[in-house]
Amino acid sequence: MPFQNAPRRMLRRSLLAACAFSALPVLAFAADVPATPEGAKKLSAVLEKYVGKPAAGAQPSITVTADGGHYTLAVDMAAMSAPMKAQGYSYDPAIIKIAVTEQSDGLWRYERAEVPPLSFHGKDVASTITLTDYKTSGIFDPALAWFKTVQGSLASGHIQAKGPGVDEAFDLGAMTANGTGAAMTDGAVSGMVHEDIASIAGAFTITPGGAEPKPDAKPIKSNVHVDKALVDIALDGVKTHPLLDLWAFAVAHPTRPELAANEAAFKDLLRAALPGAYKLSETFAMGAISVEAPQGVFKAASGKGAIATSGAGAANAFEERFAVDGLTLPPGLAPPQFAALIPSAVDIGFKVSGYDLQAGAKEAINDMHLAGDGPVISTDDSPKVSAKFKSGGPIVVEISPSHIVAPQLDLAFEGKVSWDGAKPVGAVTVHVKNFDKTVAALKALGPMASPQMLGALTMAKGLAKTEADGTLTWVGEMGADGQMKVNGLPLGKAPM
Repeated sequence: MPFQNAPRRMLRRSLLAACAFSALPVLAFAADVPATPEGAKKLSAVLEKYVGKPAAGAQPSITVTADGGHYTLAVDMAAMSAPMKAQGYSYDPAIIKIAVTEQSDGLWRYERAEVPPLSFHGKDVASTITLTDYKTSGIFDPALAWFKTVQGSLASGHIQAKGPGVDEAFDLGAMTANGTGAAMTDGAVSGMVHEDIASIAGAFTITPGGAEPKPDAKPIKSNVHVDKALVDIALDGVKTHPLLDLWAFAVAHPTRPELAANEAAFKDLLRAALPGAYKLSETFAMGAISVEAPQGVFKAASGKGAIATSGAGAANAFEERFAVDGLTLPPGLAPPQFAALIPSAVDIGFKVSGYDLQAGAKEAINDMHLAGDGPVISTDDSPKVSAKFKSGGPIVVEISPSHIVAPQLDLAFEGKVSWDGAKPVGAVTVHVKNFDKTVAALKALGPMASPQMLGALTMAKGLAKTEADGTLTWVGEMGADGQMKVNGLPLGKAPM
């Protein structure tokens, strides 16, 4: 759903903003000094580099005051979104206050307790976020422009979002988040955040047809509940200072003509911000899951997954994995004869590698032309970007060891296929346990099990290799000559 990741996006945006604040002491302060009105003015001047100067007579987006031993940063969400109001985007008035304290060791601490309800309005969407008993704090290292530690918690949260044909609401149970950061080589940094969410409940109403539903369109309602969720996010290789320089440059040159007039400098900043060796990963685990749909209640005893991307030079990779266990369908949804073949557990993963993200990004920057109002990268230059992206090839797709289990089905598979622009080459291995029971379950489908299907199963058994435990194995190979083989036998020439 369009808005279901709103809580996580809020956390990530908060971390990015905090990263910007962590750089401010480097530019404004170099010693352990108490909060003063003069210091507040200097801090305000530095902040303008990242949020921009307010228009004449307009309220500033962030104001800074010296409050005893710390500075209070008051973020005005309505003023922050004022430049976007003409395009149809705005926040209702809301002030978020952050206490920033300089420490004697040169590090800085920030604290925030409570956040007012936030309401956003877009051209076609509107959303509100309400957090109860929200608290967050952290320590920043000015030399890194990155956090050393970060903590956060809330008693509950509610997110409501409406768009064309979509109405969503999420309720979060108690949530905690803890993170750490550290320096790496070449000015890069690393960080990790662990989130623990007691429960997640979501309600969705979807009207077919979106903004222009038919008169007889009936809303489709569903509810989702997750007992518990654990999330871990880790990243390495972030270049915080170049990213902040790029951010400040974009704030100082907010329009395309202004960027075009300073295109060379903009490109240099983009190149400097590109990561070298980097890693980004996210893993999650969930307790019992239930989805109430018009067809009934779908359930799973647990779920987990992982997404990761990494790269160094031409060696870039993206991988994903997800698994659910204890799957059950609503009673009566499937005919009884299908029960033996409906999966109760699924575990599937894949990996894509062989592309060069950095080379493609560098070529895109080289070919970027901001003058005028045409495409930033011309149709003539687009193939050059694509070629650089593929220059780390061949592109390799790997199916990680995967498994699907049903009462009368036990299927495991894995494989690897590479592609260099010609024909794909590789192999896929399939293992099936208790094959005869699976065939019997298919025969029980009656007329739905066609003679062609049963004939194909008979041929498959004849091609299989029988392992010591009775498991049947097939290795399907694709050669550069286009020939396909199963267990070494060319298709069409194998015995029946």
